[in-house]
Parts: sequence; C-alpha cells; structure tokens
Amino acid sequence: MTKNKQTLVHFFARFLILSIPLVGLYFFAQMSFKANREREHPVDAGLGIAFLLFFILCAMFIGLTIDSAYRIRKKQFNIALTNLPFFLLFTLPILYLYCQIGYCEDCFCGWFLESLQ
Repeated sequence: MTKNKQTLVHFFARFLILSIPLVGLYFFAQMSFKANREREHPVDAGLGIAFLLFFILCAMFIGLTIDSAYRIRKKQFNIALTNLPFFLLFTLPILYLYCQIGYCEDCFCGWFLESLQ
C-alpha cells in the first residue's frame, strides 16, 4: 500500500472511531429531550448533555494526543498529521464549554465568548 493510501485509511479510521461516540451522544440527547418534554415538570436535560459532550471531547482529545505521541515516536509523521484536523475540530468546542462551565471571565475567556456571540 502506498503512503498516501495508508494515510487516507488512517484518517478515515480515526474519523469513524471519533464519530461513533458523537453520534451515540446525539441519539441519546434526542431520546432524553423527548422524554423530558413528556414529563409534567421538565428539568434541564441540556446541561447534562453539555457535560457529557465536554467529557467525551476531552477523552477523545487525550486519546488523540496519546496516538500522536506514539506515531511521532515511531517516526510515522504522515499518520501523526492525520490527527491535526481533529485537534482543531475539538479545540473550539472544548474551550467554549470550558469557558461556559468554568465561570472564568479573564481576558481569554471573555474575548473568546464575545467573539462567538
């Protein structure tokens, strides 16, 4: 198998592995929101889903970091670069949820939240 084909296979494998928990969370959120609407006294189900999303994204970010370190140590730089789009994709939601959950209003979080609104 050529290097480009091998890199593409690794990219799609990471995409599949990382999309399964997010799709599962989506369906869980839909079921939770539907059950919440049918209750006599609805609760804040969205906050629990946001916490779950934050922890799932953090776990996947840590997993990608470990995989990148392993690939760099094995000198598989082209495969390690396939993690870069996922790092960039996960960084913004993690930072946004951290700023919302962390109650921090210092320079970075204040600027970050103002730029998204």
